[in-house]
Amino acid sequence: MKGKIFTPDEANRMLPLVSRIADDIVAAYEDVNVAIQAFEAERPKAEADDSRVPILRERDQEVTAALDHLQALIYEVESLGGTVKDHRLGKIDFYGEVDGEIVYLCWQRGEKTIGFYHELEESSGERHPIPTRVAA
Repeated sequence: MKGKIFTPDEANRMLPLVSRIADDIVAAYEDVNVAIQAFEAERPKAEADDSRVPILRERDQEVTAALDHLQALIYEVESLGGTVKDHRLGKIDFYGEVDGEIVYLCWQRGEKTIGFYHELEESSGERHPIPTRVAA
């Protein structure tokens, strides 16, 4: 494990920025998928007709650009101390501590605060409410 251990309050103070980045990640993830689909649709055409190879190269560059943008957004979250857990849903975790155990404080788009955690070895779908004695 590496990274800062956040209190829920510390992590919650970052949510306005993290929320905007998460929105961008979800959109960028969709852009990646659209670019990949366009590339895959063009590939058989370029294999059958050499004149379409430049179009295939353009589609490849679009995939690369979309992936680079997504990676930059992920890096932005990581530089804040978070970890992107789901690109499609915008789930982001932060290291925290509950009852003396290091856990992930988990948040997803649409939530106003970080109110849940899960054990490091649990999936983000196994969320538990943060006890009120820890919430500060």
